[in-house]
Amino acid sequence: MFADTNLKVIYVDTTFHNASNYRNTPLIFLNGSLIPMSFFRALNPQHIEQIEVKKERVGIDDNSSGKILTTTKACYTPVPISLNALKKKYTNLKSKPTIFIIDGNIINDDYDNYLVDENNLLRIYIDKMQNAKENIDIDVIKVLTKDEENIKKINQIYIRGNDFTLTNK
Repeated sequence: MFADTNLKVIYVDTTFHNASNYRNTPLIFLNGSLIPMSFFRALNPQHIEQIEVKKERVGIDDNSSGKILTTTKACYTPVPISLNALKKKYTNLKSKPTIFIIDGNIINDDYDNYLVDENNLLRIYIDKMQNAKENIDIDVIKVLTKDEENIKKINQIYIRGNDFTLTNK
C-alpha cells in the first residue's frame, strides 16, 4: 500500500484557535489568580507542583465549564509578560506589523492580552518577511521556550553533517 502523495490544500480555521472564541472551557487559576489560557500553556511543566480540575460552574463566567487550579512549586514565581511588552522590552522593532511564533506555532491572538512566562523564555529571534512585489514588510519574532527539546537543540553542534550534543560536566 502506497501513502497518499497527492497535493492537498487545507485552510485552517483560525477562529477556533482564538482564545476569546472558546465556549464552555474551564477558567484557569494560577496560585489563586485567574490567568488566560495563553499563560497556562506558556508555563514550564517542571515548575508546576499540582493541577486540580473542578467541573462545577464558576460564578465569574457563565460560559465556563469549571476551573483548573494550578499551583507552582514554592521555589518558582512565574513572571507574566504580554507579547507586545516583550517586543518593546527585548527588541528595537517599531510599530510595523509583527507576527509572533512561539515554539513553531503562529500566535493568532491579541498581543496585548497574550501572556507568556518571562522566566520560561530561552531565545528570541528577530526575522523579517519581505516581498516588494506584494508590498509585504512584516517583522517576525520567533520565541523559543525552555522546554527539553529546545534546550537539546540549542546545545547541538553540527560538524560536516554530523551532529554532536554538548554536555556540561
